[in-house]
Amino acid sequence: MRQFDVCRLKRRPDQFVVILQHDTVDSLETRVVAPLSSVPYRRLMERVRIPVLLDDGQYVVQLDRMAAVSVSEIGRVCGRLRNYEQAIKNGIDLLLFGV
Repeated sequence: MRQFDVCRLKRRPDQFVVILQHDTVDSLETRVVAPLSSVPYRRLMERVRIPVLLDDGQYVVQLDRMAAVSVSEIGRVCGRLRNYEQAIKNGIDLLLFGV
């Protein structure tokens, strides 16, 4: 799994997450991820909850709910959000650094 890959969680196969952590630290036993929710989501927050399209529909990346998850809990790759790289990075900058 690589940065911006979308994976299912093994214990909750209905839950998608996007890998936020860069590949250069892939030797760690955890990955920083953000969950994806089905659209419509309660409230979109510009740059922090990002609407995205995957093959099977629309989702929202919830950067405000990012967390570290054990690699053993992450299932197979089922999509990629490479086209949303800059939007995700901008959202992380706003959330963590206020810029």
